[in-house]
Amino acid sequence: MLAVSASMPNRKVSIWMYVKIGDRWRYAKPVEGRNHKLKPGWCVANGVEHHDPHGAYYIRYREGAKTIWQKCRSAADATIARERQEVYLAAHAHGLTDAQQAKPLPKMVSHALDGWLEEYRLSNSKESHNLMKQTLHEFFGRLDESGRWVRGFLAVNIIAQVKRVDLLRYRAWLIEKKRSPRTAANKMLRVNQFIRSILGLAEGKGPVTIKDGKFVELEPTVFNSDELAAFFAQCNSFQYAVFQCYLRSGLRKQELENLEWTDVDFDAGTITVREKVDFTPKDHEQRTIEVDDTLLGILKEMKRLGNYVFANSAGHKYTHSWDDAKKIGKKAKVEDCHPHRFRATYATRLLQNGVDLKTVQKLLGHKNLESTMRYLAKAESPKVRAKVNAVKFGA
Repeated sequence: MLAVSASMPNRKVSIWMYVKIGDRWRYAKPVEGRNHKLKPGWCVANGVEHHDPHGAYYIRYREGAKTIWQKCRSAADATIARERQEVYLAAHAHGLTDAQQAKPLPKMVSHALDGWLEEYRLSNSKESHNLMKQTLHEFFGRLDESGRWVRGFLAVNIIAQVKRVDLLRYRAWLIEKKRSPRTAANKMLRVNQFIRSILGLAEGKGPVTIKDGKFVELEPTVFNSDELAAFFAQCNSFQYAVFQCYLRSGLRKQELENLEWTDVDFDAGTITVREKVDFTPKDHEQRTIEVDDTLLGILKEMKRLGNYVFANSAGHKYTHSWDDAKKIGKKAKVEDCHPHRFRATYATRLLQNGVDLKTVQKLLGHKNLESTMRYLAKAESPKVRAKVNAVKFGA
């Protein structure tokens, strides 16, 4: 049982979960994971572990003859609340008045991080959770396999001590490490989200705001025909199929990795991006993409190694297209090769060939038209240049 023993009366505080087991609600003991931290959502009843991500956490203690049940927001919050209540009860047991008691214990990264990340995992996509986990470990640090704390960017364990300047320095450090301004801003705002959540701050009240994350939106870079020819000349047959699919469908990396044969309709000439057990489309929207006969022909010639269209030799999901694009680009002497550049080229070529903006928006899966319009300037560039060359400036 997760409780701290004490010889003096009224100092015992325990953590419980209120969960539905079978057809009845009951209080059960939470389960401890590594390093004696609570495993969010897990409890033990009658010697059997149960998982209920919606179970409520409570701390229980006594005030004289009265038993108090205090509801907590999460496993991490319950752990902190127990520690605070133990300090409070210990002070009273030694005869201290409320005014003489020590200040409440500060909220610690080492106490809150794992529990908060587990709750985030249960309510967000796998990709979002991985991004959040990597960012928070990079900023604050993490426990290694031996249980030692590996320092992150900022050596602070008290969450309230993180200041605005620390987050701004983190963003600048990321850019120095060759991360894009967009990536640096997003990572800074993820840390801010964690801080706001743990401290119970309203939106806009954290160390930084959305305004601090603004950056200059660069024009998308696209491949020209010579670059594409040089790139594909260095591909093996499997890589050729992968990057032709990127180029001719505009799929995002996660979308291509999770593409299954049942998503490809060779008769209708379409690819459908749909939800899977471990994959949720961006903005939670399914979409169907009309693709050309060339891509359908390439896919028909591929060897089927499992459910995934692009699978490794063991039939598992292929996840190395980013690294492969870099390696192939280096051989081909083509700079800045990555999956998203193929998507940008796809969008630009569609617009250059007269496909209207709304249709391109649908094919790309953009939630708003402004995202699609980023590619319009690149698509119109040759026409604008021709018009500029025709102008008589009179000099």
